[in-house]
Amino acid sequence: MLKIPAELKVLSKIFAEHGKSLYIVGGFVRDSYLGLSSLLRDDIDICSNVKPKELVKMLDGSDFNVSPINEKLGVMEILGKRRYEYATFRREIYEDESHIPDSVEFINSLEEDARRRDFKINAIYYDIEKSEYIDPVGGIADLREKQITTVKVPKIVFNDDPERILRFIRFACSLGFDIPEEEFYYAKQNSYKIQFISKTRLRNEFERLLTSDQVYPNLLYTKDAHFRAMILLGELDVWKYILPAVDHIMHSNLTDKKGERIYDHILNSLKNASPKIRLAVLLHDAAKVKTMEKEHNFFGSKEFVPVIVDTNLGPYGLGYSKDVISRVTRTILGYDYNNHCMATKNAVKKFILKNYDIIENIIEIKAVVKNESKPVIKKVRSGDILRKTYNEMLKEHAPFDRRDLNIRGDDIIKNMPNIKLENIDTLIENILERVALDPKKNNKEDLLLVMHKVINSNRDYYLD
Repeated sequence: MLKIPAELKVLSKIFAEHGKSLYIVGGFVRDSYLGLSSLLRDDIDICSNVKPKELVKMLDGSDFNVSPINEKLGVMEILGKRRYEYATFRREIYEDESHIPDSVEFINSLEEDARRRDFKINAIYYDIEKSEYIDPVGGIADLREKQITTVKVPKIVFNDDPERILRFIRFACSLGFDIPEEEFYYAKQNSYKIQFISKTRLRNEFERLLTSDQVYPNLLYTKDAHFRAMILLGELDVWKYILPAVDHIMHSNLTDKKGERIYDHILNSLKNASPKIRLAVLLHDAAKVKTMEKEHNFFGSKEFVPVIVDTNLGPYGLGYSKDVISRVTRTILGYDYNNHCMATKNAVKKFILKNYDIIENIIEIKAVVKNESKPVIKKVRSGDILRKTYNEMLKEHAPFDRRDLNIRGDDIIKNMPNIKLENIDTLIENILERVALDPKKNNKEDLLLVMHKVINSNRDYYLD
């Protein structure tokens, strides 16, 4: 028996008073049957044969608010203390590679509604009033067998909606389920259609695959789910539609100093990487592969890093935000910083100052790439230097941001009336760099002296 939220029972009573039955379906039922609790689920999928307009009338005056998500598909949002995604029973017809059906027909049959769903494990219903499972397509048997099979023949399921191919991989990996040969064969046969998925949906599904180990953190046997997911993307040969740079690496014969293929190296490095640096890990060798193939050395590879990251993650790639692109780029560039440990202490401090917001990412990527999939992560000397220097700067209360300085633009203008206003930001950045190396000077008196030194170093630039 499922543990049902009290307000959902209230909602079910309203349906019952109108002679209707309300069912829970999908992930909540699947996970509850398995005794799992997902950290990522913030809503519950519910359904019945009640149509959208009828639903609005039914809940008018209740404690629940109803709004459309896609009224044409019969999908509505019901808000109480938590969020419920409601869908009217429907039949779907697909005529192209879109995940959206060309036409739908609202129906009364739960059994027929089940047949339009993707996988059997997602087509188990729970009757709230009767407190019983309804399993029209055999989803419970798949849960017991720990496998994932399609509701209809896989050729049709994956042909109708290519996004289901990525969902198929995600569910199998996050749950640690087996993938039957027939399902995988037809997933691969239709994998070229992934190029037709919208950029937003493709990015969202890829993000879920890249963090598939985070869904059920208590499942010890899925701790490498993200690694398995990336392996399967390669076996499906779909990197070209997701991250072309990784596709290029996969088809390259280049090896590292240990004789390991670069592609295997980047995937193995993912095993111990936290979610925040996984995009950087996947792309960290892309520029090196490019220069090695072209010039037979790594020189100049840093110049290609921003271009490669933007091409794969930017507007013409997966469409990530500028902030994500910047953080990934700087993390990759930081990976190679001071590898020979020859930088002076002040140089290291200046590097930390420029990258303080991602310094933990840089320290981590140095360690996980060096150690790859080893069960025990050993320290990397260049990363250890960053860590120790960063901790020293924290202990000394070094300013990392202009807001940490005890001086403001108004103070500068007051003490230097002929300052060029357009160059104040540059002045403050130069003051910040100097004071970060000597935090004792972070007081107004000393900061004004530092200000004068910076200005005197280039008076024509700073003063009218």
